[in-house]
Amino acid sequence: MSICGIPKTIDNDIPFIDRSFGFHSACEAAVSFIDSANVESEAAEFGVGIVKLMGRYCGFIAVASSLASRDVNICLIPEVHFQLEGEHGVYEAIIERCKVKGHCVIVIAEGAVDGLIE
Repeated sequence: MSICGIPKTIDNDIPFIDRSFGFHSACEAAVSFIDSANVESEAAEFGVGIVKLMGRYCGFIAVASSLASRDVNICLIPEVHFQLEGEHGVYEAIIERCKVKGHCVIVIAEGAVDGLIE
């Protein structure tokens, strides 16, 4: 009896594997959610659309979906440190984006809190 084990994770965080099972489907579904959030945020004055995606320890789905959509203005992932408040914080970026374009779309990986700087 021969057994072949294939590691599976939708987050695409397995070393030496280009793309894991389900990653492409997850990104396709996420892009449709991002498009819907963009339509909703454009419909409201100074609207902000927030899409929370899978990725507790890595932000591969959030980044790939953000790049595929091209409607995302801010993408928060655990690998990149960020601050909410302050001159270069996320809040200021949202306000500036809304002043210029009237809306903002944010994608957040579920583990993005690990990158938060107090």
